[in-house]
Amino acid sequence: MTSIKTSLVVLGCLTMFMLTSQSSAADVKKESQNTLARATLLGVMPNSNYQNQGVMLAHVAPNSTASTLGLTVGDVITQVNGTQISDFNQLLSAVRPLKSGDDIRISLVRDKKVQTVSNKMQPRPYETSDFAEVEYSKVSYQGNILRSIVHIPNGLKANEKAPAIFFIQGYTCDSIDYGMIPNITTRQMIDQFTNAGYLVYRVEKPGLGDSISDKACRDIDFTTESNAFLHGLTALKAHKNVDPNKVFLWGHSLGVLHAPVIAKQSPVKGIIGYGGVAKGWYQYMLDIYQKQSVKHFDVSKAQALENTQLVTPFLDMWLNTDTPWQRIVSDERVQKAIAANLVDINGELSVNRHYSFFRDLNRYNFSALWQELNTPVLMMHGSLDIQAIEPSWAFDIAKLSGRPQSKGLVIENAEHAFMRFDNKQAYMRARQSGQYNPAEPKAQFDARIGKHTIHWLAQFK
Repeated sequence: MTSIKTSLVVLGCLTMFMLTSQSSAADVKKESQNTLARATLLGVMPNSNYQNQGVMLAHVAPNSTASTLGLTVGDVITQVNGTQISDFNQLLSAVRPLKSGDDIRISLVRDKKVQTVSNKMQPRPYETSDFAEVEYSKVSYQGNILRSIVHIPNGLKANEKAPAIFFIQGYTCDSIDYGMIPNITTRQMIDQFTNAGYLVYRVEKPGLGDSISDKACRDIDFTTESNAFLHGLTALKAHKNVDPNKVFLWGHSLGVLHAPVIAKQSPVKGIIGYGGVAKGWYQYMLDIYQKQSVKHFDVSKAQALENTQLVTPFLDMWLNTDTPWQRIVSDERVQKAIAANLVDINGELSVNRHYSFFRDLNRYNFSALWQELNTPVLMMHGSLDIQAIEPSWAFDIAKLSGRPQSKGLVIENAEHAFMRFDNKQAYMRARQSGQYNPAEPKAQFDARIGKHTIHWLAQFK
C-alpha cells in the first residue's frame, strides 16, 4: 500500500539547521534598529548512520555557533544546557528557543571522553542581494511580532514608489529567512523580480525565524495564518517605497489558497500562483490517494481504490466534522488506516500541522472566493509537479476569476520547488537518490517561472 508520507511531498529546506557564515557588522547594525532579536542556528548536520543515544556530528559549519564551541565531526552531543539529547529532533528543540548572545553549554563525547564546552549563540546570517537592498523589519499582529523581509530594487530613490510582489509561502513550518542558503530557488526567483524593478516582500509565519509569537506555527489554524499574512499585506501597502495600487500576491503551493482569502479583505492589483489547488482539503486528500499515487508512484488503480476506501473514514471525520481528535484516532477504522501506514499522525499533528489547520481550511469555499474577487490571475502549473496533481486546476482558477487578463499556464518539465528536469524519470531519480535539493539547485533552477511572471505583470505598468 502507498503511504501518504510517500505521496504527499512538500517543498522543504534540506539545510535549515546549517549556519554558513556570521552576519557582517553592517547587518548587525541593521538588526539593532528594531526590537526583534536575531534568531540563531547551531550549524551542524547529524550522522544519520549513528544509532546510539545522542547526536553524532557529520558536519560543522565554519563561523557558526558550533565552530566557536570547538565542535568537530565525530563528536556526540549528549546534553544542551542540561537537557538530555537522544536524537536530532531533541537537539533542534533544545536550540531553537535560543537567541543571539544567549549562553549555550554542550556536553559531548569525544574519543570516549565526556567534555563540556560553552559559549554564546551566534546570529544566523542575513540575506543579501546583488539586485536589492534587503530590509529586515517587523509586523505587529495580535500581540505577536512577525519578522518581515523586504527586497527593495537597487536604484530606487528614498521615497520613490515601486510595484510590489508579496510572496506567500506554502504550508510547511519552515522559516523563509534564507541568509544561510542564498542559492535556494525561491531566492533566485526573488532576484529575478527585483532585477525587473519589483519590490518583493515576505513575512514569517507566527513562531518562525525571529518572530515573537504566543503559539508555535504548528499549533495555529488556517485562518490565524491567513490573518498573519493579511497584517503583512497591510504593512506592505504602507511601505514608503510601495505603490499601494500596484501590489500583487504571489502564492506558492498552499499559498495559492491563502491568496483569495487575503485579497477578499484587502484588494490587490493581481494574483500570481504556482503549484496550487482549486478545491478544499478533503477533496484534495482524496486526489492524493486516488490520483497522485497512480500517476507518480506506480500504484495500481485497484490498489489506489482500496487505499482510498480505507482512508476515507479518517478524512471524513477529520475534515468534515467536529469530532474530537482523540475519538478520531481511536476509531477502529482509523486504526486500520494507521496500521496500513496510510495516514500521517503524530500526536495532534497530521501532515506536520495541527489537525485543526486543515479542518479549518476545508471550511472555505475557494471557488466562490475566486469568483467574488474579480481580480486578474496568472496561475501556473509545472508538468512534473507531483503535489499540484492536475494541470486543469491552474486553468480552473484563472477561469473562475472572470477577468480577461487572467491566464492558466503549464510549464513543461517544471516541478513544485521551481526546478527543471529533462523528464519525469530524471526527476524521480533525483528524489529517490537524494540528489534533489532546492536549496542548492545549481543549473536546475527554473527561471521560466519568474520570466512568465514578469511578462504577465508588464501589462499592468
